[in-house]
Amino acid sequence: MDIRKMDLNLLLAFDALMQDGNLTRAGFRLGLSQPSMSHALSRLRALSGDPLFVRVPTGMEPTAFAKQIAGTVKDGLAMLQGALEGASVFDPATCDRTFQLLMSDIGELVYLPRLITRLNTVAPGVNLRVLQLPRESYHTAFTSGEADLALGFLPALKAGFYQQRLFVDSYVCLARTDHPRVGGSLTLKQFSEESHILIEPAGSRYSNISLQSSTTTFIERYLANKGLSRRIALRVPHFMVVPEIVQQTDLLATVPSYVMAFIPAMPRIKMLRLPVETPRFEIKQFWHQRSHNDVANKWLRGVIAELFVSRKPGLPADVPPTGKAGARKPAARKPAPP
Repeated sequence: MDIRKMDLNLLLAFDALMQDGNLTRAGFRLGLSQPSMSHALSRLRALSGDPLFVRVPTGMEPTAFAKQIAGTVKDGLAMLQGALEGASVFDPATCDRTFQLLMSDIGELVYLPRLITRLNTVAPGVNLRVLQLPRESYHTAFTSGEADLALGFLPALKAGFYQQRLFVDSYVCLARTDHPRVGGSLTLKQFSEESHILIEPAGSRYSNISLQSSTTTFIERYLANKGLSRRIALRVPHFMVVPEIVQQTDLLATVPSYVMAFIPAMPRIKMLRLPVETPRFEIKQFWHQRSHNDVANKWLRGVIAELFVSRKPGLPADVPPTGKAGARKPAARKPAPP
């Protein structure tokens, strides 16, 4: 392959095809039509002497040679982008970048309203794309360039990642206000005898990574290790339906307390302290080491920290967080060796 004949836009097209596996979607990512993407692929094939991508029922499958050079191409483009951005002063007011964020549906409730409101004020051209993926796919999403930041309880993200703590939280139990057997407090006997609803992310029953990366499965394992059993009458993959189900049934739900501080008041739901001591967990933002010096990524991390870093070292285990942003910003932890 003669580098002197290589157009940088062809490398961008190659990288987009590696990420999307589809000419139309890759073109949409770059703002190109499907014919333009087809033309770019033809030029790449001629320059490389390799098909690079072959059609399969699900889209375009990269060849062995394409897989071999994909990482180097992506790293080279990232280095060039970083150099160009670092050479100029970053101005959020004129930025039109689309940031891709990994978070759960609970995270969407907590972070997005305040984040969008802030961005509309300081960076009206910035766009967000929220991705909900199985936790075991987060690492791949970062290394492929599909994700810029992840927010949540994600202890499986270690090697190759930076992290910054936003706040510390624990759990509360939800019940409907007129529950026939549960009043203003909850005993261990009631907790064990009542039926429960559990938020179980997709794949969490079968993946060790998911078990380590979900607040709800984390508390489930903790209770099991303490020898406590309860009847899980309903398992759902998302939080969104839980409040309405709790309001209309006798089911109890154990959830992270912070989410209740960020959603509209629910007069038919009461929050109860759990009758057992439960572990606290840290909510953090994560980014790949490749993005650590990216000025745009660094700016967005600063906005998130300003909005969500807790003023206190931790939050009381039995009191939901206030939802107020603090000015203190803990230093980012360096990534472990890849």
